[in-house]
Amino acid sequence: MRWLLNALSTSVGRKVVLAITGLLLCGFLVAHLAGNLLLYVPDGGHSYNEYAHALHKQAALLAVAEVGLFGLFIAHIVIAMQVSAENRAARKVGYAVTRSKQDGRIAMEGYRPDTWMLVTGIVVLGFLILHLIDFKFECRDSVFYETAAGTKVEPFDKAKNLLSTSNLITIVGYAVGSFALLAHLAHGFQSAFQTLGINHPKYTPLIKLVGLLFAIAMGVGFASFPLLWSMSH
Repeated sequence: MRWLLNALSTSVGRKVVLAITGLLLCGFLVAHLAGNLLLYVPDGGHSYNEYAHALHKQAALLAVAEVGLFGLFIAHIVIAMQVSAENRAARKVGYAVTRSKQDGRIAMEGYRPDTWMLVTGIVVLGFLILHLIDFKFECRDSVFYETAAGTKVEPFDKAKNLLSTSNLITIVGYAVGSFALLAHLAHGFQSAFQTLGINHPKYTPLIKLVGLLFAIAMGVGFASFPLLWSMSH
């Protein structure tokens, strides 16, 4: 733990930890999306139900994973806010408009990467909170989670109920959150590698391309559930 505390005590160290936590969260996104894609298997929800039940049977392991993920999210958010504040403070004069390196072009201050990374990150956080409210804490009306007889619905049916066209809060929230995730990853993925020192003329273009494709896959993948999957049920 001492190395972590030492890293967090410096600006460079905080950026490195931010990059590492971001990449670890990318791994979680891949695993989570892979599991959710079972919603598309045309077997009446059997595959998705089996996956969900198998996951929740590992109660102790799931609890440890959730605590770990929560820690990663909190660390990533807190450090991101610190880094963003440091970047703003490092600018001696805050200009509404800054001139780019290319003659004749103007770059708006609001479009600086650290600014919109913070904004998209906050939107993604809202998306995560909405997801937890819907699926983990089950805070919506009981009709989403119970049958007419009062018994718990299967995981596939719960997803179908929550992602139905009648549930506009979830559909709009998930769609906006998913595309904010796409924007966040489009810059954050390649930026993480650059922060970790993996920055070479030979490999950087490939990393940027992989990062863009990854961002599109994650953003479109998660957005597809409320936008496409709900329309077919």
